Amino acid sequence: MSSSTSSVLPVATGDALMEVPLRAPPLGVVSNFSNPSFMGTPVLVTAGICLPLILAFTAVRIYAKLAILKKWKLEDYVYCISCPVVIALISFEISIVLTKPNGYHAWDVNSSAMDKSSALHLLVFSISLGPVLWLLKLTLFCSILSAFGSVRWLKNCAYIGLITTGLFFMAYSIIVAVSCGPRPSTDTESYLNGFNRGQCSSATGVNAIASILLGIVNLASDVYLLIIPLPSVISLNIPLKQKIGVFAIVCSGLTMCVCSLLGLIYRIMSWRSPDFTGTQIPLYVVFVAELSLGLMIPCMPSLFTVYRHFTVPDINDTATIATPNMRGFSSLSSPKTESRATWRKTHLSIEEIPYRKPSSEWERRPIHDHRMKALPPTPLLLNPASVPPSPKTPKTPASFRSMHLPIMFQTTSK
Repeated sequence: MSSSTSSVLPVATGDALMEVPLRAPPLGVVSNFSNPSFMGTPVLVTAGICLPLILAFTAVRIYAKLAILKKWKLEDYVYCISCPVVIALISFEISIVLTKPNGYHAWDVNSSAMDKSSALHLLVFSISLGPVLWLLKLTLFCSILSAFGSVRWLKNCAYIGLITTGLFFMAYSIIVAVSCGPRPSTDTESYLNGFNRGQCSSATGVNAIASILLGIVNLASDVYLLIIPLPSVISLNIPLKQKIGVFAIVCSGLTMCVCSLLGLIYRIMSWRSPDFTGTQIPLYVVFVAELSLGLMIPCMPSLFTVYRHFTVPDINDTATIATPNMRGFSSLSSPKTESRATWRKTHLSIEEIPYRKPSSEWERRPIHDHRMKALPPTPLLLNPASVPPSPKTPKTPASFRSMHLPIMFQTTSK
């Protein structure tokens, strides 16, 4: 990140640089240029775990939106933009760690390793932090608006947070580009001169202040995203399984806040340490975890949608009951699989649909079954004279004045 330039870098000259370390080693430590210890393994392991998870969650979300819900909203377009950008930034971070001088202690790297390519990689990565972080926050804010957009105060809070974070992250990228850009040309010496400026590499420079403020705003925005939907989440009246899913989303948001807090701490430590290459590794690790959680949290409701699609029977509005789709499950997991007809007999309540037994069956088996909404057969009248007369119906008043209260309680004569 931008804090990787927290100290003054060596200026390249026309002659080849001798074996001089980027930074002087601490007391009692000897520089090891031939076989330095690689420190970027945690970054590679974290990225190797998070990238497949991001791809899996994204596949589930796309399947749920296109195949099950068949609805594509604005938040889905935002996610499709932010997901490739975040994956590209994580991949770019891996390439930075695998390239010297990053991933090694500054006193174990020869000053000649800091060439134009390394300086350009660090500059591009630092400038891209602002837009990528804002796209991530935009995705999360759109998810909140999609779920609780009907709540006016929450909707206004989401818009305020979205605009505020967008302005600050864009301003940060501009500050990095101005303070650390190459001077005066685009050759190696110009890039190193840009990093050597006090505004870029000094612990009290503009770049350092903006970098720490970036960590503070990033942490504050994550806490803000976690807090504003909590009143609406608490007031939800949903089943226990859905409550567990909501609880998992809240825990993931809390973990994202912890990653932001650790990132702020490591960012401050990196500006205070002369080992500007080695202190970046913990910062890269928590940054990869934060980006990954920011992409996986909006996909968690789609996991529940897919789960319900494959396990819960679908009852449509035409009163037809379908069996649960068990294609995604192994036949060994359920030793006794019911057929469609068996499932309908055991799970379909006869009280839910109108039913009438045939008159012939009722005559053969006149036993009354309380589960059946059966009507007894109505015999035809052979002697209409034997039918008792129907009770008299009160006459309807001809006018409003002739309507009296007693007529409402008039009893019929037999």
